[in-house]
Amino acid sequence: MKIAGVVILYNFDNNIIENIKTYTQYCKTIYAIDNSDKKINSLKDLKNIKNIEYIPLGENKGIATALNIGIEKALKDGYEWVLTMDQDSYLKMDILKYYKEILEKEEKIAVIAPNYNFDRKKLKTFMGVKQVKYVMQSANLINTKIWNEVGKYKEEFFIDVVDYEYCLRCNKKGYKIIQSGEAVLEHSPAITKSKKILGKELKYGYCSKTRIYYQARNLLWTARKYKSINMYIILIVKWLKILLLFDKKKEFFRAYNKGIKDCKNNRFGKEHENA
Repeated sequence: MKIAGVVILYNFDNNIIENIKTYTQYCKTIYAIDNSDKKINSLKDLKNIKNIEYIPLGENKGIATALNIGIEKALKDGYEWVLTMDQDSYLKMDILKYYKEILEKEEKIAVIAPNYNFDRKKLKTFMGVKQVKYVMQSANLINTKIWNEVGKYKEEFFIDVVDYEYCLRCNKKGYKIIQSGEAVLEHSPAITKSKKILGKELKYGYCSKTRIYYQARNLLWTARKYKSINMYIILIVKWLKILLLFDKKKEFFRAYNKGIKDCKNNRFGKEHENA
């Protein structure tokens, strides 16, 4: 079974190089798609990894475009399966072993995903596998032929919710999204902050106003398109987090409301294009 890797990079450093080295042994080729918009001092170290194929985009074109470029390259090079990685994710175990076991038992699989071990949350373990509606993109095993049939990641989203939307589209076509309970991925997707509420310390993910804009805009579009109650719930939870946990609430609500407005007015792409 030939597996390629696709990792999306953005203004990275040597810590990211070490993350990539944790899964080079599992992928025959790793396509490093670089969205960086500044000079990278650790670029030489990246290129020294023997099975890396480095593809610079020269600017930040968004995660959806970068993923599509990497998966399309893998498909043309004859790979049926692609492991998609974020630059802040790394492997402590051979998750591909569990993925291969799933492929021996299940059919019509579009995506296989791991069990995510977030720094700020207790890992929820489960044995075996479960079929889910959607998963986040990191450490997914993507069927390139199904990706080619169903359609690319939605590039108009630029960043955020591209993974959820793709999974829901696969569901609609009758393909499965499978999550493994025993294949664990170490993942730190956001800045972690803490706040005391009713005497208890609560840890939560924190992101920029720009990310809040994209999340609100893209979640609303996806919720409407697929009539997804879960997407509406996530949208409400984002709003509540700003209200209860974030500082500079007015600025974050302004970004959130702009995302909602742009979705309703069908304005997508990179945010500054719609300013």
